[in-house]
Amino acid sequence: MGLFKKDFKNKNLIVLDIGTQFIKALMMEVDKNKAKGIIYAWTKESFCDEKNKSIIESEKTFYACQKAIKNLFKKTGKKTEEVFLGIGSDILKGKTTSLCYRRDNPDQNIDLSELKYLIQKIQWRAFDEIRKELSQQTDFLDSDARLANAHIVDIKVDGHSISDPIGFRGSVLCLSVFNTYTALQHWNNLGKFISALGLKIIGVSPLAYALFHCLDLEKSSKGDVLVVDIGSRTTEVILIKNGGEIIEAKNFYLGGWVFSKVLADFLGINPEEAEMVKTKYIKGELSSEAKKKIEKLFMPHVSSWLNGIRIVMDDFLKGYKSLPSKIFLCGGSCNLPLIESELKRNKNLKIHYISPLNIVKIENRTKFQEIPTLALANLYLDLPEEKNILASTLKRIMRLIQS
Repeated sequence: MGLFKKDFKNKNLIVLDIGTQFIKALMMEVDKNKAKGIIYAWTKESFCDEKNKSIIESEKTFYACQKAIKNLFKKTGKKTEEVFLGIGSDILKGKTTSLCYRRDNPDQNIDLSELKYLIQKIQWRAFDEIRKELSQQTDFLDSDARLANAHIVDIKVDGHSISDPIGFRGSVLCLSVFNTYTALQHWNNLGKFISALGLKIIGVSPLAYALFHCLDLEKSSKGDVLVVDIGSRTTEVILIKNGGEIIEAKNFYLGGWVFSKVLADFLGINPEEAEMVKTKYIKGELSSEAKKKIEKLFMPHVSSWLNGIRIVMDDFLKGYKSLPSKIFLCGGSCNLPLIESELKRNKNLKIHYISPLNIVKIENRTKFQEIPTLALANLYLDLPEEKNILASTLKRIMRLIQS
């Protein structure tokens, strides 16, 4: 839904997840009849940060993406130019806007013209809020704001969630839309970046929205959760309220990479070997003595990580009276035993993990298990086709706003 055309037919598709240290790429075949995606191959490439450059301006990022895509083609023998892209909140941001209005004639059926009016009204409000946020939170001007994508999260008639309100009657019609946005400079650079790879963008999404979508939360108080994605260099904390009526993400610069680095430095080994030791620690395959030494080594960094969580949650509390106690963890280092135990001890949170079982529309024929990237692939399959009335209406209004 949004500025990209969804052509749901049998085809090959690259799902590209650009992180802060790793590029993850999947080759997925879209099966139209089963409405499923079949993953045939994956590849993961690392790159280093370049100072004073965003990820999509970095040559190292570009070459890592280029290598990942070539590896996919080589592994599968399949070719495609189409890519569905996920990228961090430093580039792509997201915001949910909700709007309710009382209908003059509640006994009259809701029609398309009435729904178009509400979508247009909510999108103008959303765009005004987005422009304001962009100028306040970044060095960009409000005129630099660019809508990249939009998803209708929820539609309610008299408090009841429905997928299509046309033909229904009621007094109050409510709509919630999640908009993906970025600065025009980032948007243009992203287009050049993907074009230089020989690919065509058919959609983009912040990973925060993909993770929310795969959880399929109820549109009720039970849908209030926190999602923590522990990436390599950054950790993203996503607040979800009322099943998606509010989706807000904040991040801080500390992720799983620090644990691998401190282990590599302590043992005098390279990062790849340190990653293997960390994996054995997570799986409980080390001796009790080795486990104690690693936990003593990790503890100061876990404390720093918890402080990052604390700062983000305090920031959320400035806008909301309370935060959920239910938290979902995902990301490469989410299974570190100290992470769960310290979250429970310091925050009294109920810990859950996002499972591959939540990724319901993906048939994974590989051993790839990284949830954010799989959630991104799953999201593409659930996007409505161009012929969907609500999707096409939202797309036209987005173009109108930015014309």
